[in-house]
Amino acid sequence: MSKVSIKRILAYSTCIGSLFATSNTTWAQNGQDGDFALEEIIVTAQKREQSLNDVGIAVTAFTGDAIQRLGLEEPVDLAAYTPNVNINETFGRGIINVSVRGIGLNDYAVNNNPAAGIYIDDVYLVSPAMLSFQLFDLERVEVLKGPQGTLYGKNTTAGAVKFISRKPTDETEGYIRAEYGRFDKLTVDGAIGGQVAEGFNVRLSGQTTQQFEGFQTNRVTGEDVGDIHRTSLRLLADWQATENFSVFLNVHGGRDTSDSILFNVNNILDPSDDEFFDEPFNVSGGGPIGSEIENFGFSVTANWDLSDQWSVVSITGYEDYSRFYQEDRDGSTLVHLDGFFENEIEQFSQELRATFTSEEFFLTFGGFYGTDTVDTRDQFDAVDLLPLFGLGGSTGVGNFYSQETDSSALFVHAEWQATETIKLTGGLRYTNDQKDLSNAFTFIVTPDLSTGGGGLCPLLPAGDPGAVNVDDGVQIGCFDPFAADFSVNDLAWKFGIDYSGLEDTLIYASVGTGFKSGGFQGQLTFNPADLNPFVEENLVAYEVGFKTQLASNRLQLNGAAFYYDYTDLQFYGPLFDSPFGPLFGIDNAGNASIFGGEIELNWLITESWDIQAGLGLLDTEIDNSVLPGVAAGSELPNSPNVNFNLQTNYQWNISDSLVGDVSFATSYKGDVSYDIVRQPQETLEDGYWLVNARIGVSDAEGDWSVYLWGRNILDERYRTQVITSSVGFAETFGDPATYGVGFQLNF
Repeated sequence: MSKVSIKRILAYSTCIGSLFATSNTTWAQNGQDGDFALEEIIVTAQKREQSLNDVGIAVTAFTGDAIQRLGLEEPVDLAAYTPNVNINETFGRGIINVSVRGIGLNDYAVNNNPAAGIYIDDVYLVSPAMLSFQLFDLERVEVLKGPQGTLYGKNTTAGAVKFISRKPTDETEGYIRAEYGRFDKLTVDGAIGGQVAEGFNVRLSGQTTQQFEGFQTNRVTGEDVGDIHRTSLRLLADWQATENFSVFLNVHGGRDTSDSILFNVNNILDPSDDEFFDEPFNVSGGGPIGSEIENFGFSVTANWDLSDQWSVVSITGYEDYSRFYQEDRDGSTLVHLDGFFENEIEQFSQELRATFTSEEFFLTFGGFYGTDTVDTRDQFDAVDLLPLFGLGGSTGVGNFYSQETDSSALFVHAEWQATETIKLTGGLRYTNDQKDLSNAFTFIVTPDLSTGGGGLCPLLPAGDPGAVNVDDGVQIGCFDPFAADFSVNDLAWKFGIDYSGLEDTLIYASVGTGFKSGGFQGQLTFNPADLNPFVEENLVAYEVGFKTQLASNRLQLNGAAFYYDYTDLQFYGPLFDSPFGPLFGIDNAGNASIFGGEIELNWLITESWDIQAGLGLLDTEIDNSVLPGVAAGSELPNSPNVNFNLQTNYQWNISDSLVGDVSFATSYKGDVSYDIVRQPQETLEDGYWLVNARIGVSDAEGDWSVYLWGRNILDERYRTQVITSSVGFAETFGDPATYGVGFQLNF
């Protein structure tokens, strides 16, 4: 790790810490006369309800009201307001990839798991394809940073993000909210719920977003690109069967037929785009685009209080997800890389845990079992590209595979209040993970058996029962269907110490491990050896932090510093050679080290004015590399060295019956590389600022509100992804300025 980089981070941290420390005394003095204070936030980061200030983990929490006020529509929007979190929409709106503190995986294949575990009402989602869900009617979101290997298990080397639905209540209540804005975009969401029988409460909620104009213009067709058409529904039922036994049911589903986004491409084979490359929303594409995504799932959580000290929890989850996604990846009227992706994902999970609680001791232990299947067929129509590689007569190329995963685990987590001011925490988790890949092969599509192949793909590979007829010709396998299995056993552990001897302050330190399971790449390759499994990655994390309340509990200041020893990191990029040039894939790259810190501020200046701010600093470095093209000393991709966010909200009385409010939010994301394989300069993105604002009026009772909103109001042009391919490099841009009006009615 660079000494200069370390000194820079320490200097930044010292300056910011000094700024806050200098201001603390003034804030405390100014806050003595009133009786207002920050609202306590309850989280379930350690799988029980605790005050955020009592948890020795770095957690950024968003309440449901904050999610609405900030205009957060889907998980990708969280990154702007969470220090050291980066979330990308890869390949248009196709796949979501999450990085926390430099740990992530920008793979677009649906069979590989995120490095940050994503949970909805405590049910883990296995694929990054499933992470574009809508945010509505939520109680809160919790972003847990650092490996969560003991309580949450595999695939949490980066951390975990928990989405918690707003629960039904005894009283009949609900809301309806509508927003209309630029690009003819209408979003309507609402909820209604209450008691339907003694001890039985329900809540029905939903959201639909319909956008009829896109922010891109396809200069080939003259049509807008970027329409959004998606709807989600959720039914919750909470049954208090007896005084000691309750059941919570979540049934949900949705449908998305939105456009996929066209890429701004510097196509080396088609010079017609050169004069337009500096116009990010003036794009070109000749192939079909769009999506048809459907999901359905449910979870059942049963809680049984055996005594005042013992309880048992069971969480059962099921998800069924199907996806058909079309995109034009070459940015031209030619048929170079017009792709479509067909995916079917089905998952089931079961967790059972028992908990013991006393004044001095907390213990939870149990087991987990999960299974999922992924079936995929990806194809690129490339009739204008394949002849350049000696495959004249062929019209397309693609890959097919099936993958089944079985995972089981046993875990224990304990907390001991050793003294009045010292608490010790420890945990262990044993995991067995097994993956089976079957019927994996790359294929060429030809009009008939007399054309295509070009010697690269034999007409009838050994073991193949014959060519397969598809809609646009005959599918010819390029090698024997490949099958392999992968298994791994892991023992994750964590030890932590919390000190609460200072007034309204928690100081904590921890060391722990996490691992992300190995597996198989899901991209096409012409060498079946590339389909052999990559192994698990491991992380040892060292962290110290503090959480303190100042100024009569009107000021919350949290900070953390961490160092990660990262081994066998899984790396995605153009790693594998082929007749078409480098192909994308995933493999183990070697070892890396990560050093950084975060600081977060929440200050209630008056009863009507509050400020929240966050700063994240990162220094990442690949210490040694075992992959050609990945240089030692490189920074990890998707890991900006600095990010900052600031939000402020102010309310005032317009009259006895009306209240005005105004909100302002800004965020900064520092320089970042989206791909470091062979260190292409085109994938480096400069830092940029985003600014959002909102102003509104509501009645004094909070029964209704109307507001104006604007997002990216400075119309910043910024890239959310850059990829290289056999036809050049392609980039996608974030949304331009949007603005509109909203209305909410509460009842």
